[in-house]
Amino acid sequence: MKNHVVDKMPNSTPARKFLSALVRTKSFSGSEADAAKLCAQRMRELGYLHVRMDEAGNVLGANYDYVRDVHPDILLFSHLDTVEGFWEVHEDAQGISGRGAVDAKGCLASYIEAGAHAPSYLKVVVAGVTEEEAPTSKGAHSLFKWLKPKMAINGEPSNCEGVTIAYKGRILAECRTQGEAAHAGMNAENPIERTIEYYEKLRSHFPRHHTFDSVIFNVTHIDYGKRESLNVIPAHLDFFIDARVPPSADMQKIIQFFKSSAPNGVNVKITEHFPGCEMQISHPLVRAMVAAVRSQGGAPKYLKKSGGADMNISMALGIPTIAYGPGDSKLDHTNKEFLHWKDYEFSIGVLKNLLQNLKPQS
Repeated sequence: MKNHVVDKMPNSTPARKFLSALVRTKSFSGSEADAAKLCAQRMRELGYLHVRMDEAGNVLGANYDYVRDVHPDILLFSHLDTVEGFWEVHEDAQGISGRGAVDAKGCLASYIEAGAHAPSYLKVVVAGVTEEEAPTSKGAHSLFKWLKPKMAINGEPSNCEGVTIAYKGRILAECRTQGEAAHAGMNAENPIERTIEYYEKLRSHFPRHHTFDSVIFNVTHIDYGKRESLNVIPAHLDFFIDARVPPSADMQKIIQFFKSSAPNGVNVKITEHFPGCEMQISHPLVRAMVAAVRSQGGAPKYLKKSGGADMNISMALGIPTIAYGPGDSKLDHTNKEFLHWKDYEFSIGVLKNLLQNLKPQS
């Protein structure tokens, strides 16, 4: 399907044209090369030094030689990839819609635009990383093997005025309940019932609520039986559980609970887990971002999110990190992503102010 785009816009600027081109460039996880090349081109136009794409497909630019000195004062990084799905782009005088406009191409574009205005005494690296939307987070893991920033800002939508200081961690469990294939009229071991037993045990321990300090879990996929064999008890049932865990919780204890609560016949395999993270609001980076939002006439607010981001990775490595960017995160991964130009430009102004006033940490 061809993209539906309104190209002739009044008062279009180079920054808007760049974001428009970036949103129009498909970059599903694992296929980010075209978007990376576009970002590299814009970095060169803006005067970045040492622009390159690395072996993980990341694109990097800086105002100094970061290959020789791997300790930048600040890393601005966001992701190149989007989730798969419907692809149609539309733009008008108000803003731009399309896959990735919010999550997180608006963030990445604002970082690239603002990073070009950093003062020379502040060593700044801007990076677009790959596969953030995939379980691998390939780009961030590869980047942090060698780049050791003193602080970092992760590009994720926060409605321009929000400063994200915390994310929950994640536990992904791949489960199989083994039963016995039998006629529905038999008294046989039923994997569906055994799975429900397990679910009810977990739900009683983790009741439904949405406070940040609670563990939230959901069954996200089930596969069992056949519709054309409704008189057959299936031999097994496969399902996935996705749990979100606050930084205050003991990750290993929760993993052990998921395993120990499984009845006979239910096998639980943890395929992914990473801890939650939280920044203190007294940290100089948080204070500088709050001041930068105020400098543009905004009313800053602290955000704690139940989802995960590459910020979890950088914080686990001891890198002080916050997340920030334009766009409403409620639109993430939907066909309704829409980013207002005014929010995009507001965020660029915030980031420029931050870089102009941020003090290098020893």
